[in-house]
Amino acid sequence: MNVMTKGGVAAYHPLDPLSADEVNEAADIIRGADFFNDATKFETIELHYPDKTDVLAWDGAGQLPRLAFVCIYDTNSGAVRECLVDLDRGERLSATVIPNARTAVVVDEIVACAENVAQNEEFIAAMARRGITDLSNIQVDPFSAGNFGFDDEADHRIVHCWVYHRNDPFDNGYAHPVEGLNVIYDLNRGAVLQVLDRTTVDIPMEERNYSVRYDRISAMTRDDLKAIAIGQPDGPSFTVAGNQVNWLNWQFHVEFKAREGLVLNDLRFKDGGEVRPLFHRASVAEMVVPYGDPSYGHYRKNAFDVGEYGIGRLANSLTIGCDCRGHIHYFDGIVNDTTGAPVVIENAICMHEEDEGMLWKHTDYMTMDVETRRSRRLIISSVATVGNYEYGFFWSLYLDGTIALEVKLTGIMNTAGLNDVSGDKYGTQVSPGVMAQNHLHLFCARLDAAIDGAANNLVEVNVVQDPPGPDNPWGNAFHAERTVLKSEMAARRDRNADTERYWKITNPNRQNRMGGDTGYKLMAPSMVRPFNHGDTLMAKRAAFTRHHIWATPYRTEERYPAGVYVNQSNGEDGIETWTAADRNIENTDIVVWHTFGIMHLPRLEDFPVQPVVRCGFALVADGFFDENPTLDMPPSTDGGNA
Repeated sequence: MNVMTKGGVAAYHPLDPLSADEVNEAADIIRGADFFNDATKFETIELHYPDKTDVLAWDGAGQLPRLAFVCIYDTNSGAVRECLVDLDRGERLSATVIPNARTAVVVDEIVACAENVAQNEEFIAAMARRGITDLSNIQVDPFSAGNFGFDDEADHRIVHCWVYHRNDPFDNGYAHPVEGLNVIYDLNRGAVLQVLDRTTVDIPMEERNYSVRYDRISAMTRDDLKAIAIGQPDGPSFTVAGNQVNWLNWQFHVEFKAREGLVLNDLRFKDGGEVRPLFHRASVAEMVVPYGDPSYGHYRKNAFDVGEYGIGRLANSLTIGCDCRGHIHYFDGIVNDTTGAPVVIENAICMHEEDEGMLWKHTDYMTMDVETRRSRRLIISSVATVGNYEYGFFWSLYLDGTIALEVKLTGIMNTAGLNDVSGDKYGTQVSPGVMAQNHLHLFCARLDAAIDGAANNLVEVNVVQDPPGPDNPWGNAFHAERTVLKSEMAARRDRNADTERYWKITNPNRQNRMGGDTGYKLMAPSMVRPFNHGDTLMAKRAAFTRHHIWATPYRTEERYPAGVYVNQSNGEDGIETWTAADRNIENTDIVVWHTFGIMHLPRLEDFPVQPVVRCGFALVADGFFDENPTLDMPPSTDGGNA
């Protein structure tokens, strides 16, 4: 049985995202400013976070000041302004011009770009040279252009476009890349700057479709798959009030951001009679997808999908039974368009419970007494479509206090035509003449730690093999060495399989029953390294990928590891710059940043649509509890499926 609920009783929380009415109100206030004109557009209208100490001190009564952050840009002058609006008083508090900033690429600009490029005379002529004169089914993909130091792009806010052909409106365009043809498009001017016709390669025309719209695919659909029923006849184990959730021992707040998408706030776990804090905020704060083909324009493929587009802006409206199954609770997401109007993404976040198999079990061989418990998890998820790719972000909370993030990657690989420069060296030919290029997906999670309170340590653990000798006569001894990372530079750390290295976040001011610091261990199975050379501007812009672990003292303004304004940035803002100050991170309020992802060397099996691949991490209690916290779980009482 699938059951969905939405909304519920509204309960104020200081971190609740702006409502549609509040977005409209903030936009109206900014429209009344003397610097606002017909060329002004809105990038972001969102909650301006209250001071963290005020949020932590909030007791559920009263209301903190309700402020809105508004970012606007002038498409004539290029000026970017950050404004602060007091919604309670209905007035603008400040407006600050941000030098050299370029705002993110937003949805209505992407749509306009695709339409305008197809009407450009130089582009039409370039397509005609390839034998394509009917442009009704041309697919133009605007791609963030990055920064490569080109003088003629310095004063423009641009995208670098890729071109594909479709044989009909519903065809898979990525099976027909138009190799060697790119377009530089100025988003602010709404006009083509350059048509780059670098080489002419025959367009691959073999159809490679995956939708049941096509007879061939429909004929392949099997009929021997039997239904699986998922039901909770007594309803779910969670309760929701506004954006606040209680599930068994868990308490937390759900937020949706245009930039980061799904965010979890104020994660707490009830341990006996005490509700203990774990993390103040957890999100995926940035990601980058660098490609490995140096030919023609392909070197420009290095999209920062969070900072340059916004995972939240591109979130799907999830559907019951397909994206989530079971007893579902949905949260809507609210973003804005460039006119300042609110855009409601219905069902942007899905929350449901899942059976998770065995939690623990033991058979006492003396008595043959069997004790077993089943596990379950609460999943809070959101899916975004970023051009050709889908990214699913699945946060899971477990009965034993584990917090896990699984990122699921699917969709269609970005393709190129087989050209005479790269051949098949830098990718895999997945269809005749169609190359899927080598690339990586690198994510950076921002974990605002609060293990038993604000003052925490970051501890590195390495397993060391004892040398042979009198203390190790049989050569079997090994032990764990723990090092408190006391400063930002010391906390720039990387994987080391030789020592089974891992990291813990601990509270040195609170001890468990055995005298150790309470803490949580980071389980990080998805650590990969970047493969761009470190002296490139690309590497500087994506400096967060240089290390798997970073840590900083909490600062309100340090929220995005590649900087606030990533689009065409030069890499001067971000985590590498911050941590160069080498500030203290010992026994203080810290943020831990974890870089993880996948190396994607494409397979034939990844085309024409890619089966889900996964990466992620988990945060596991390590000395946080005095014993197994799931001893109170009852034995399973349902009969299951016959």
